Amino acid sequence: MLQQNRVKLWLSPAIVILSAFSVIVLGYSIYLSLQNINLVKQAHAFVGLSNFADLLHDGRAWSSVGKTLKFSVIATFVELILGLAIALYFNREFRGRRIVRTLMLIPMIMTPVVSGLIWRIFYDPNAGIINYFLSVIGLGNKYDWLGNVDLAMFAVILSDVWQWTPFVFLILASSLDALPGEPLEAAKVDGATRLQTFWHVVLPLMKPSLLIAFLLRMMDSIKTFDIIYVMTRGGPSLSTETTNMYAYIQGFNNFNISYATVINISITIAITFIFTFIYKKMTSTRANG
Repeated sequence: MLQQNRVKLWLSPAIVILSAFSVIVLGYSIYLSLQNINLVKQAHAFVGLSNFADLLHDGRAWSSVGKTLKFSVIATFVELILGLAIALYFNREFRGRRIVRTLMLIPMIMTPVVSGLIWRIFYDPNAGIINYFLSVIGLGNKYDWLGNVDLAMFAVILSDVWQWTPFVFLILASSLDALPGEPLEAAKVDGATRLQTFWHVVLPLMKPSLLIAFLLRMMDSIKTFDIIYVMTRGGPSLSTETTNMYAYIQGFNNFNISYATVINISITIAITFIFTFIYKKMTSTRANG
């Protein structure tokens, strides 16, 4: 108990500072959302909830919500599946295991801007390595990945999966290393196959880690901006214009700071809250069960 009190005492200054910054930023964002601030016209007037009313009738904003959910849901589930598969594959002893697991984390430690630039080069329709490999296996080399409405979102999702699957792998690999040995030994004695052991023993024990990885990646992917800005800037034809990208356009292209703030605090926070609520429901149901 004494040790816990000491830890709380040491952490209290950081908690106070972070809480103060959060309250200040949120308060100022709410203030901006109730104004009509345009940097070009130098307009500054109190408009109340008018910006929120405009958002309700903004079809482009709601279209960006759909693209945000599409990007986040697909990317997160692919990362969970790949991260789990890779964690299971490396959950065994072999020479160079630590080195390989360390190298797996390289994409994660790169900045999203650098990652986006790398993948933009890969997707180049004339000199990109992806089209080259596709031509080698006979699938053609004329794909304009970032310039095609049907391919652009898939291309951006793939780059996000490449960068953040190692993060999911790190969480799930740590969870696998911490699994108790008794249930696994009992399943082996009972004659369970590897698939049965995974489905009935390993997967239930890993549910908390899977939920944590899901929540962290979902909330982070909703806020994704830099990699989309570097690769497509929301194009072509708004096919990759997520909510953050649309807020950026309103704020820094149209200079409508108030409306950009409304988009962020109304949509992004709302989506994040919904997934946090779902996570809490899932964890509370598990705890009560």
